[in-house]
Amino acid sequence: MVRISVLLDLLTYCIALLGYVPLAPFLEAVPRFIFPAAIVGGLFADRKGLRPRDPIPTIVSILFFVFYVAQFSRENFVGPAVNLLIVLLAVRLVSEKKSRHYLQIFALSLFSLAGSSLFTLDIQFLAYLILLIVLIAVALVILTFHATDSKLTISGAGMKTLLSVAFLMPAGALPLMCVFFIILPRTQYPLWNFLNIAGSTVAGFSEKVQPGASSSVDAVKSAAFRVNCGQLPKERLYWRGAVLNTLASNTWVRGEVPAGESGYVAKARIVHQTVYPEPTRSGYLFALNAPARISGIRASLSGDLVIKTATSAGRRVKYEVDSAIGDTIVTRKGIARGFYLRLPHTFSPRMAALAADIGKRGKTDEEKVELLKSFYRTSNISYATSDLPVSADPLDEFLFIKKRGNCEFFASSFAELLRAAGVPARLVGGYFGGEYNNLGGYYLVSEDMAHVWVEAYLAGKGWVMFDPSTLSAGFQRAGEGREAGFGHHLRMYLDSCNYYWNLAVIAYDLEKQFQLVNNIDFRMKGVSLPVHPGKALLLTGVALISLFLVIVAARGRKVSREERILRKFLRRVERKYSFVILPSTGLHELASICNDHRIDQFVTIYGRAVYNDRKLTDEECRMLREVLKSLG
Repeated sequence: MVRISVLLDLLTYCIALLGYVPLAPFLEAVPRFIFPAAIVGGLFADRKGLRPRDPIPTIVSILFFVFYVAQFSRENFVGPAVNLLIVLLAVRLVSEKKSRHYLQIFALSLFSLAGSSLFTLDIQFLAYLILLIVLIAVALVILTFHATDSKLTISGAGMKTLLSVAFLMPAGALPLMCVFFIILPRTQYPLWNFLNIAGSTVAGFSEKVQPGASSSVDAVKSAAFRVNCGQLPKERLYWRGAVLNTLASNTWVRGEVPAGESGYVAKARIVHQTVYPEPTRSGYLFALNAPARISGIRASLSGDLVIKTATSAGRRVKYEVDSAIGDTIVTRKGIARGFYLRLPHTFSPRMAALAADIGKRGKTDEEKVELLKSFYRTSNISYATSDLPVSADPLDEFLFIKKRGNCEFFASSFAELLRAAGVPARLVGGYFGGEYNNLGGYYLVSEDMAHVWVEAYLAGKGWVMFDPSTLSAGFQRAGEGREAGFGHHLRMYLDSCNYYWNLAVIAYDLEKQFQLVNNIDFRMKGVSLPVHPGKALLLTGVALISLFLVIVAARGRKVSREERILRKFLRRVERKYSFVILPSTGLHELASICNDHRIDQFVTIYGRAVYNDRKLTDEECRMLREVLKSLG
């Protein structure tokens, strides 16, 4: 036996946790700490009966309300709102609990969970929502008993009945939820991303490269995009984004491509990809190096093979790309060499001396590139993402003092040295690597795979790709160093769930709803119904009445377990002995006609119960089913 009050309190704490957990990563430190403390304090208060009574909880709630309302502004109103929700929920957990207080906790938990959708729309939200609705349904049923008698206890059988009744509530709402899913509009991205356009920054991929801006780079494991295509060799997993062709105060940015420049990859394998990027404010689209054609979205492919769009900002899209897999981009009319040889106003004397030596020793562009690669290989420069150079001349410190840096240092220094040696060069920003999900058949590319490499223009060839980071000690090849085993497979399974969730649910937006309506309207226009309106109304009425009568008849006569077993028995006897059993034939008469011990056994067991006006026991039903099984 379980006390109703204890069961209701446990369910209440579980409901509150389901509202808090998905919102916890986005909370400030104070509410993030207050809620777990409230859980512990509430459990202790429930056990000892030492709950603070009104008006103390009300005064505390008002004080927090005033504090967070003072922080509200046009640029910052979601943060204070969700923090206030959690604080109010925590205060209610430790205070006195009457029927209305339980209802307040349920409502605050639902609002908190809804608040998490302002920040993320992952499939985990659906799991939390379903579990929360089920627990609230159970808690509401228990609350009705608790309101009558808080000291009431419930048995195991009673609990089973209670749960079956409670589960009918969310189950009955399921058809209505499906209808609302089809007809109600929804957003493709978290609401706060839409409202807070200026407040978000892109992690991982950046539209500029500025070595020395930070002493460390934190790995961001969140997904950048997913690509549906076949598996490729690891060294081919370079995802082209932006070409950075201009140096402005030691920062690489994208300038206007010189007029007339047009490139393509000749005699290369074509790989088709379907790309699903995560919502971002960047207008750059990614594809395997190097894209040749794009479809499915309004976008432009520039002369240096960069894809830009204005329609993907902040929304979930997909596009198709054909890439010519190769390391060399051929130019149709050459390039503006002077544009790609420009250097910053301040250039390290040691770097200038190194470039002059390479330019003197190398007779051709290819030789200069090889000499520079040899310098990186023999200088024992290591790849690192922490303790990076941040001096006034970070590239000089990177090459000759610290000798450690990330891809930005390797690519920037390599390109500047090439330019100083007389070889046109530019940077390419994008991603390198990818984890192939065999379950979904796609590559998962995360933000920590953001990468920068170099393209050098070699006379007679074109733009040739070089990745200076691979010349370092400790650079991680694509896909290496990733965890394996159960944890990795579980993560890939969960990501595939997110992948299909985005395709089937999040990407089903208002535009697709209009398309669905238009398609139905278009198809209905081709359907002709040569029926008089009066006759059509009469037929509809007859059909509805007939359906109603069938439902009433079906509900009015419930077939008992004994009758179902008897019907099955008679059908099997008729099939086995190939004759029709008349309604007037009794069971004992049937047994004497068939002269079969199995039929005798069935009649004996069945008659012992039914002919004595009692129902079959579970054991008798089991024995009768064994007889039916033997009859085939």
